[in-house]
Amino acid sequence: MTIGILIYSGPAQETYTAADRLTAAAEKLGHQVIKLYEPLLSISETEILHEGLPLPHLDVIIARPNFVAEPSLHQYVTDKLLGVCPVINGAGNISASKNKIAQHLLFEKHQLPCPRWGIARNSKDLCKLAEEFGYPVILKVAFGTHGKGVFYADKREVLDPIAGYISIRDGNPLIIEEFIAEANRTDLRIFLIGGEVIAAMERKAPEGDVRANTSTGGTGHKVVLTDEEINLAKRVTELFQLDISGVDLIRSKRGPLIIEINANPGFTELERITGVDVAGAIIEYATKQTPGSQK
Repeated sequence: MTIGILIYSGPAQETYTAADRLTAAAEKLGHQVIKLYEPLLSISETEILHEGLPLPHLDVIIARPNFVAEPSLHQYVTDKLLGVCPVINGAGNISASKNKIAQHLLFEKHQLPCPRWGIARNSKDLCKLAEEFGYPVILKVAFGTHGKGVFYADKREVLDPIAGYISIRDGNPLIIEEFIAEANRTDLRIFLIGGEVIAAMERKAPEGDVRANTSTGGTGHKVVLTDEEINLAKRVTELFQLDISGVDLIRSKRGPLIIEINANPGFTELERITGVDVAGAIIEYATKQTPGSQK
């Protein structure tokens, strides 16, 4: 079987896609892999070219949306490729999953538990919300990944200049959230394939930071999930209609709270901590989505 891995950047920026790990897992199972780089794709009404050549035959494509930008600028590629073959994470709500503001609005609409939050464009309004929540607070940009664009503020003198700078630089609304102190700067990363949990870990932020992302120095640890945590991860994944998802939860006095959902979740640390062959599981799932396969 020939499997395409869709990478939304050039070859030099594919680090956060785990494309090499997926390639190794696929080849181990006897499949051929072709990497597709979005900047090298050209699309017309009648054809799709990659590096100036016609798109080769592909049985299935695994999309790894590693972009940090307005999702609508990338969704057209996935939509077009869906006419060629099945695309894993292609038909889901990628646009909302890559936009933290859209995520929060969907969490609210579907009554999913999450930290108290607000959205504003200027530092004055953000500081007003912070006073309402009580310091410290977390500030987030709409488009960010691997902990980039997440800020901690324990007082107005810290929040105000950060909010002012980002508002001027980006011109986009900012998200403010209450800080869940009892979580002790840890969160849960839950990895789902086909709507089922296959692995999970607790992540702890490094000294002097609140971001538990392993890409920013956080460390992973084994964890046993509760039924409530598993069900919440399944609910949010179903809502976003993702084949592959990384759901981040935080444990609080109010129970598990959803932080965000990721359509391009990393799994290097997760494999190391749990011993689960996540890449192999992704490949096996992908091959079962092809026409005529035994699901």
